[in-house]
Amino acid sequence: MQKAYKFLMVFVTSCALSVFLFCAKPQEIEKITILHWNDFHASALPYEVSDDQGTRAVSGSAHFSAYLDSLKVKNENVFLVCAGDEVVGTPMSTLSKGRSEFEILNMIQPDVFELGNHEFDFGLENLNQLIELAQFPIICGNVVHEESGHSLVPTYLILEKGKAKIAFIGVNTEALKDVVVEEATEGLEIRKARETLEGVLPELEKKSDIQVVVSHMGFNEDKRIAREVQGIEVIIGGHSHTRLLKPEVIDQTVICQAGSHGRYIGRLNLAIDVKKDRVVNYEGGLIETVNDKVTPDFKVQTKINEFEKTYGKVLDQVIGELKTSWTRTSGESNLGNWTADVMRDYTGADVAFVNSGALRKDLPEGPITVRDIWEINPFSDRFVSFYLSGQELLNVLEINSRGDYELMQVSGLKYTHDPERPKGERVIEVSVGAQPLVAGKKYKVTVNDYMLGHSDRFLGIAKEDLKYEIHPGLDRDIYIQAVKDQKIIHSKIEGRIKEK
Repeated sequence: MQKAYKFLMVFVTSCALSVFLFCAKPQEIEKITILHWNDFHASALPYEVSDDQGTRAVSGSAHFSAYLDSLKVKNENVFLVCAGDEVVGTPMSTLSKGRSEFEILNMIQPDVFELGNHEFDFGLENLNQLIELAQFPIICGNVVHEESGHSLVPTYLILEKGKAKIAFIGVNTEALKDVVVEEATEGLEIRKARETLEGVLPELEKKSDIQVVVSHMGFNEDKRIAREVQGIEVIIGGHSHTRLLKPEVIDQTVICQAGSHGRYIGRLNLAIDVKKDRVVNYEGGLIETVNDKVTPDFKVQTKINEFEKTYGKVLDQVIGELKTSWTRTSGESNLGNWTADVMRDYTGADVAFVNSGALRKDLPEGPITVRDIWEINPFSDRFVSFYLSGQELLNVLEINSRGDYELMQVSGLKYTHDPERPKGERVIEVSVGAQPLVAGKKYKVTVNDYMLGHSDRFLGIAKEDLKYEIHPGLDRDIYIQAVKDQKIIHSKIEGRIKEK
């Protein structure tokens, strides 16, 4: 009787298991690869990097393209994904207003391109021309026209490789209006990324196997979105220039980012169960684009040579000599001091401020070329002057003394501060010229027009409340002339900003 009972239980269990296996959907795995990059910043020419492995040349559009081609051959079902900021950072980019990069991208043919903030730097009309020029798909869902509510470019794109359908959704930084010139986003509304994503994900979950967000928001914001928004399998990120040597997983969302300036290509291999619409396995990392390991793409190199022939002779002219390397730091920098001094001298101001983010390159001691000045100052700003009282100037320094703030470089004044003190008590001592700051005195102040457009953030004063004068000439042309006039430059840190 006991044997019969055991046989019956085995028989029932076997039948139940057979029914379960028959009813359950079997796995059907499709493997795909996402090759991704971000914040290339017009790095058309190779550059040298140095670390424990020695010095080597990396990047450059022709080598970068060759790396992508070799990786496409080695992997199947490949998507090329760029997370924005392809333009701005070199003279070629500025002179062509981003056209050079888009012509090169037309050769590389990314499958997905998300708009970055720097794509807006030459104005909305120019961006629309670049979008028209592009022979590849561009997405961005949270930048919309104020009047119609329609997005500037498509919000998402569904692509298919093998049996896998992948939805790519684009989002730009929610701080877009704060990080580009004011005119570039006139008539546009920047919506919350969470609102945009939650608005389309239910629809996309029905139409695709997995959903990939292509984000130009920065790593910290990507982590926030991964926690707040359900249903995102992957985030391909940009904006913060974060080098993630391997993907980071937040609440089952795989987050990737590949540094900046084309030094690395990110590779993310995904195994997708197309029956259950989920990622069952992943593996990812970064590939350094070391130049001597590939033969540069001939067509891309030819295109670069054409641009260099057009602009190179003027750009490579030596205009001065630097005796002490210009180096940017998190505090006062000698490059910041020299730049702000030129601004103050040119406009006859008492004080000049320049946002540290405007200075885009260090420069070793040696010859200074026109190209160097272009690369240090790629944004085509103008100088703007206005008058502030001593009390208003003190308030500006209070803002500048916040520990979480982008420090402004200064000329014409020196101050001591303590970022840990309460608001209103951070600035301890200030002098303008050789004299203590006088609260009731008026001082002429110079900034660039980007800072004017965001004066509420940098100065604590609305733009409309300032009576300002815009000076003729672009900033870099004035810097170039200053180098020519000075001929030999020895810049140093002078204790203009002291932290107690």
